[in-house]
Amino acid sequence: MVVTKKEPDKTVIVLSPNRSATWQQTKWVIGVMVAVVMIIAIAWSFVGAWVVLPFAGLEVGLFALLMYKVSKFTYTKQVINISKDDIVVEWGTKRAEQRHQFSRDNLYVYYWESDEGWHLPRISISNSNKKLEIGTFLNLDDRETLKATLEDAGLLVCRNKWWQT
Repeated sequence: MVVTKKEPDKTVIVLSPNRSATWQQTKWVIGVMVAVVMIIAIAWSFVGAWVVLPFAGLEVGLFALLMYKVSKFTYTKQVINISKDDIVVEWGTKRAEQRHQFSRDNLYVYYWESDEGWHLPRISISNSNKKLEIGTFLNLDDRETLKATLEDAGLLVCRNKWWQT
């Protein structure tokens, strides 16, 4: 998801992954899965197949861990502050865990499209010193929106397939 906020002296772009379920909904899915698997495992243990219990516990534990990791990832944000002098890119889950600052001198946005056409395009902010890929978690429509937003903010966007529209 791309959210843009324009102010008189700067533009703020907030990037976040599309989220199909909140953390509360994810906890409900985990709870239902744990209940179903454990009811089945306990039923099998009553008929003598008690060896099922550790594997059922391992299954629900791994499921809960993976659902937690995926849900936590969907709360990641990248914030791009574009002012007339510099660009600051910050990202993290609950707070800014990484921060990169670029001067607007010799800065460009590189929009790389794959030759095969089935890879998502990649967007990076570059200058003579460093290169930073942004929006890696965005879908195709959001990446195109991000490219258009960066162009509207006055940044030079270079494409590897400049001859195509």
